Amino acid sequence: MAILITYPKHKIPIYWRMRLEQQEDVIYFPFRVLKPVKLSREEIQQVKKSATLVITSLYGAKVFIEELSKLNKAATIYVLSDKIKKVLQEKIKNPIKVAESENRNALLKDLEQQEVTSVCWLIGDKAEKYYDDFIGSKVVIYQNTWDKLHASKGLKIFLKHQITSILVTSSSNFDRMYEVMTKVDSSDYKHINYYVLGTSTGKYLATKGLKVKVPTEKRDVLAHVLESIWQSERNK
Repeated sequence: MAILITYPKHKIPIYWRMRLEQQEDVIYFPFRVLKPVKLSREEIQQVKKSATLVITSLYGAKVFIEELSKLNKAATIYVLSDKIKKVLQEKIKNPIKVAESENRNALLKDLEQQEVTSVCWLIGDKAEKYYDDFIGSKVVIYQNTWDKLHASKGLKIFLKHQITSILVTSSSNFDRMYEVMTKVDSSDYKHINYYVLGTSTGKYLATKGLKVKVPTEKRDVLAHVLESIWQSERNK
C-alpha cells in the first residue's frame, strides 16, 4: 500500500515526509509540468506600473524572483501563505503581506478592505478562469502543461502500487491523474481517500462521487492536511 502526494517532494516539510514514510510507502508525483511564459510588452508594463502585486503559488514566487523581480522593486506583494512570503523574503526587498486565510477569496477580501485598486495578479494559466471577477489586472506568468512521458510515468504508479490516500492540489492536477488511473482495469480508485487543499478542488472531486476530505483550517493548511493523512493511515 502507498500514499500518493501530487506535490514535488521538496515542497513537503521533512518532518512530514519522515512521519508519513513511517506509515506507508510515499510516492511524490505532481501530475503537472510547470514552465515560465514570455510576457508581452503590455504585460511587462502592467507588472512595472502596478502598486500592488499578488502571487498565489510557490512556483509563481520562483518565476517572479528569477524572471520579473527587476521590473518592480517597490510594489507591495500580497501572498497566500507564510511559506510563499519566506521564499520571497530570501531574495527580494519588496514589502510583503500575507492573506488572513490561505485562499484567493480571503486575499481578495483583504485587498478590497484596504481599498487597493492598482493591483496585478501574477498567476498560472490553469487558474486564470478563477480570477475573472477579481479587481485589477491578471498576468499569466507560467503554464501548467502535460505530456505523454509524464502520463506514462503516472500510469506506472497505479499499475505497481495499491494507493490508499492521495493529496490532490488542483482540479487540473486531478483531471490528469483521473485519466491515468481509470485506465487501470480496476475500480480501486473509487475507494481511495482523497485530500485537497481548498474547497473548489474538494467540490470538483465530490462531483466524481469520490471520498474527499476538505480542510477547515485557515492557516498552515498543508500541514493540517498531511496530519489528517497520517492519522488516517495510522488508524488502519
